[in-house]
Amino acid sequence: MLPPALAALLAAAAAAAAAAGAAGAAAPRDAASPAAALGAPAAALAAGPAAAHPPWGRARAIAAFERGVDRSRLRETLRNLTAVAHIAGSDADRAQAEAIQAEWAAAGLPNTHIKTYFPLLNRPVSRSLTLLAPERFEATLREPAVDGDDTSRDEEVVPTFLGYSPSGNVTAELVYANFGSPADFAALAARGIDVRGKIVLVRYGSAFRGLKVRAAELAGAAAVLIYSDPAEDGFVRGPVYPDGPWRPPLAVQRGSIQYPTFYAGDPLTPFVAATENATRLPQSESPSLPKIPALPISYGEAKPFLAALKGHGVASHTIANDWQGGLDIEYWTGPAGKAHLFIDNEFAVKPIWNTMAVIEGTSEPDRAIVIGSHRDAWVYGALDPSSSAAVVIEIGRVLGKMHKRGWRPDRTIVIATWDGEEYGLLGSTEWVEDHVEILNKTAVAYINLDGGVSGPNFEASASPSLANLVRKATKEVKDPQTGRRVYKRWNRRAGVDTPEGRVPRVQPLGFGSDYVAFLQHVGIASIDLHFTGDYGVYHSNYDSFNWMAKFGDPTWKYHEALTLIVGRVLLPLAHDRVLPIDFVPYVHELRTYAKDVAAALGGASMPVEWAGRLDASIDVFEKAARKLRKEADQLRRDDADEDDAVVDAVVGSGDGIDAGVSVLTVQGGSDDGLAGIVPQQHPKHPKHPKHPKHRAVNDKLGFGERGFIDMAGIPGREWYRHVVYAPGEWSGYGAEMFPAIHEAIRRGDSAGTDKIIASVAATLRRAAGMLAA
Repeated sequence: MLPPALAALLAAAAAAAAAAGAAGAAAPRDAASPAAALGAPAAALAAGPAAAHPPWGRARAIAAFERGVDRSRLRETLRNLTAVAHIAGSDADRAQAEAIQAEWAAAGLPNTHIKTYFPLLNRPVSRSLTLLAPERFEATLREPAVDGDDTSRDEEVVPTFLGYSPSGNVTAELVYANFGSPADFAALAARGIDVRGKIVLVRYGSAFRGLKVRAAELAGAAAVLIYSDPAEDGFVRGPVYPDGPWRPPLAVQRGSIQYPTFYAGDPLTPFVAATENATRLPQSESPSLPKIPALPISYGEAKPFLAALKGHGVASHTIANDWQGGLDIEYWTGPAGKAHLFIDNEFAVKPIWNTMAVIEGTSEPDRAIVIGSHRDAWVYGALDPSSSAAVVIEIGRVLGKMHKRGWRPDRTIVIATWDGEEYGLLGSTEWVEDHVEILNKTAVAYINLDGGVSGPNFEASASPSLANLVRKATKEVKDPQTGRRVYKRWNRRAGVDTPEGRVPRVQPLGFGSDYVAFLQHVGIASIDLHFTGDYGVYHSNYDSFNWMAKFGDPTWKYHEALTLIVGRVLLPLAHDRVLPIDFVPYVHELRTYAKDVAAALGGASMPVEWAGRLDASIDVFEKAARKLRKEADQLRRDDADEDDAVVDAVVGSGDGIDAGVSVLTVQGGSDDGLAGIVPQQHPKHPKHPKHPKHRAVNDKLGFGERGFIDMAGIPGREWYRHVVYAPGEWSGYGAEMFPAIHEAIRRGDSAGTDKIIASVAATLRRAAGMLAA
């Protein structure tokens, strides 16, 4: 049952949404200018829109963008971002927000501003951890300096702690509970091992850390220690930092333990923005805040606690092989020993700062694409998030230079560096909740970057409707190591067979970053892009510029490649007269998820034929998706004929632009690098005539994802409204598909499962109706 205060907020939010049509319905034909509605300064808009400039095409914009990307500047931006620790709400965090705004404004990016919110944050005042028996051991809870890494020398710049852990003073026996999942606690209970009142030791991996604490809390534990086992990201994987990229013995993974099960964002203001005077839940009534204290520790300091359990309870490998970790001791469950944990965490509502810019579109200003990366880090955050923040800052700088020379997108672009992501997606979620109505009316896509570059392996997660756009973009950018297209390397490593051939797998979106509110609360198609590699210093003091320069991306070419890929996703969305969105790939995914539902029904001894309702609705959706693709393709063919005249006019003007824009690997540039490609005076060329069907088709493409939104939400966690995707109830990071159905099956609720399947099937039909309208 929801706390009374949360239930009241939910009821108020539902009433407001019903009155305003905040989400879950087709967008209206006309809406206010996003530049004004999304917080752009009034003074910046006083001069009026940029309609006097002739519209550019995609090819010309991409050519200008790629000429302007500067690899050396990406490196220096990352160096500047990692020069100081900048945890959310700190003075350094605010200074970086202001510096980015100043840089963007100087580059020519319009409507730059800082949007401030006031979420709940915590900081440690003091903490200690002592093993009292069988032998005494005092944990340092510190990360020592590393030779060659200057920023690591301040060992207490950000203490090792967990976001939203309550204070606590606990003396108790220890129990080891593997990854801390509900299944792990059930395995202990089945062997007569009682965790009630104990300090539970669990290791990182398998699920979001906050859900480990939630499972321990529900099992009756008094406190939790979470450590990084070397089997996951330490010496078992390879050489450790500073000799290699993996986690050294005393590195600690900080992080938030907010429970993502119920909602993202500020734990005291679900459904509404955390403005300074917002109505807030009492802290004790927030379902997303843990009730027992927790500390993160290193595997070097976890070892004495694990050793104290030897010979007590049962040997972990007798439960399952994956209970034995990578340390050179035999893992036992306990209970045994005795430990004392003390935490004094100070909680306060504090400001965080999103840096924003809005570039108004010309031909479709009431349609918007949002792109963002978070900026706050647990310490220095070279990979997470500064590698992605550097890319977004560079994109803003280059678009600013283009804007200063006359470029305008056809659709509005909103650029953001979000704050407070590490505590629970705070900055992005509060901004979405603050602008939910205008976003529902205008936003056609959200592009997210987080942890941008840790190696050479490209990965993407996205709404299926955007999957082909991502694949196309990677066909147009070269891989720095191989010299071949990124797509080829990606497809060799992650290719899957689909009805349209073998293509690289685009993963579903779960909880991991700032796309959550866009996709799962409002229904805005979203993308998350990055390059991955060997990386073991996550959320530690050692996620530093030195680590990135040695192991992550020593040449900075993958930062450049990621910037180019994002450009080839963003600019088609901003310029193509027919949006590059396709719902046909959704059909294959939906059929796969329906098979999973049928298997789950069979495993739960429920009627498997219930899944037939999903299959029938997917058939309807497929017909609509294929009809819409045919419509869109015909419009694109019509446009291609018109483009020939425009290409002739542009190339003939002497701009030196290759309108075809062959595959490029830009070798750096400078602030003046755009001069040869962006003319000071625009050539006169024919304006693209707009086919009367363009607007109708684009509305179906741009707002089709809204069809999957059920305003009633998932039972018990109503903030999540997407019927196809939500964070797994007990995984957090990973997505669960058709989540409400699977949750009802796990509850053994036969009647409820039948009802939810019928509701989801109806929603799929409604989504099909939006595409076919």
